[in-house]
Amino acid sequence: MDSLNTYSEHADQPLGQHANILPLDVPPSQVLDSHMFEQQDTNLALFPHEQHGLQLDQVLQLYNEQVQVSLQLEVSLRNADLLNLLTMAELIQKHEEIGSMFAELQRTQEDLETARQLAVIVFETNESLIRRLPPVQQETNSHVSSNQLDAPGSGDETSSAERIAAKTARIDLVCKVCNSDVACMLLLPCKHLCACKPCEVRLTACPVCDAVKGNAIDAHFAEK
Repeated sequence: MDSLNTYSEHADQPLGQHANILPLDVPPSQVLDSHMFEQQDTNLALFPHEQHGLQLDQVLQLYNEQVQVSLQLEVSLRNADLLNLLTMAELIQKHEEIGSMFAELQRTQEDLETARQLAVIVFETNESLIRRLPPVQQETNSHVSSNQLDAPGSGDETSSAERIAAKTARIDLVCKVCNSDVACMLLLPCKHLCACKPCEVRLTACPVCDAVKGNAIDAHFAEK
């Protein structure tokens, strides 16, 4: 009868409360062991998640380190390329400067050679003109000496003869363009001394041989 009453009392209670009520005949040690097993099951269920998080952190850290190393390597390579480009640019600039200096030196040498050739031409021209003067002058002096014994007034005739001789001696030095000024400009490449300075500027060809005028130099031959 007592057992029936106990059963009826438990049957009247709610299902949740009835589930939490342990049988009276369960030992306390068995109750503690069941709680320990439940706690261990909970810890085992949480452990894989924590381990996965740690592994993910390690992977991310390793990836970040690799990215940093790659970036540093790329920066180093770019710096090396930039340095090479700067060095190459400096070499190209120096090569261009050397080429410009060499070209300038070559032009200077050509100018010096041209000046030397012109100096030789002027010297030879002046020397040739000087060689042509003494025979005319000697002939004039001889002519004057033979006539000095003639009638009075021979002094004036001597002066006139000298002027004629000087004019004859320098007849070839008259400008072939204006026929008045002294021809002091030597035309190149034909080497004809045939024009004065004002007329030479307007010339495009030699008035003696009609050769195209390339250049002209001053022979510095002044009339005395």
